[in-house]
Amino acid sequence: MATREADHRYGSAVAVFLGLVTAVLFGSADFFGGISAKRTSVLNVVAFAHLIGLIGATAIAPFIAEQFGWQDFAIGIASGAFGGIGVALLYRGLAIGPMVVVAPLTAITSAAVPAIWGVLGGERLAALGWVGVAVALVAIGLISMPADADDAPITASIVGQSLLAGACFGAMFILFDAVGEETAPWPIVGARLMTSTVLLGFILTARREGLSTVKPAMLPIVLTGLFDTGSNMIFLFATNLGDLSVVAVLSSLYPAATVVLARFWLGEKMSRLQLTGMSLALLATALIAVG
Repeated sequence: MATREADHRYGSAVAVFLGLVTAVLFGSADFFGGISAKRTSVLNVVAFAHLIGLIGATAIAPFIAEQFGWQDFAIGIASGAFGGIGVALLYRGLAIGPMVVVAPLTAITSAAVPAIWGVLGGERLAALGWVGVAVALVAIGLISMPADADDAPITASIVGQSLLAGACFGAMFILFDAVGEETAPWPIVGARLMTSTVLLGFILTARREGLSTVKPAMLPIVLTGLFDTGSNMIFLFATNLGDLSVVAVLSSLYPAATVVLARFWLGEKMSRLQLTGMSLALLATALIAVG
């Protein structure tokens, strides 16, 4: 009994660590995705980044997975559909609405949906852990707020799109949690196969003229694809070791990595709210780990 409890606590601790690694990789993918989008279209960035991710995940899956399961592969494809819709809604919201509303709402919702799902599924946290979750949600909102407020109008449509984008990301996390540990990372291969095929097919059939701009953006696109797919793979392993409600919240701290990279790579300033959010993120991590 004592050994089983010790193993559970060890698995939970590793899951907390992997949740933070997921956040770092996901945030890094967002940063390099933003750089790529300045050189070519967002559609090109997502399509080719997911193609890179597909190639990488397919190359290593046979050496990591214990077995291949069609059911888990199909779940991966479904998760890719939700992820693709979420990305489309997020980028559209960021393009037409105020980032100060779109980014926090999307990030918080993407954390809250799987957390609620985990609780409904029987996951339990100590009181201190729930305090950490609450602090983390506040931290996500603060970190996601840009240093300069946008003057774009806040409409019901913008709020709805942001919530729906976050819900799609949350659904993707829930589906990843539903697959077996022995088949990972084949579900990620399924997800990337779905999105890259659909997006590249659309680009080619539409004969978009923007393909010539992909080459100058290829390096950041490759980094985007590797970091994004890597974050999904680590998330998959994390949820196999710990609770979805915890891993999803910690993973959604990804805006912190984006902000830090922008600060040191591009020299962008960090607002007081973002710095406060960073401090709260550290506190939340400690509370969740202890709880």
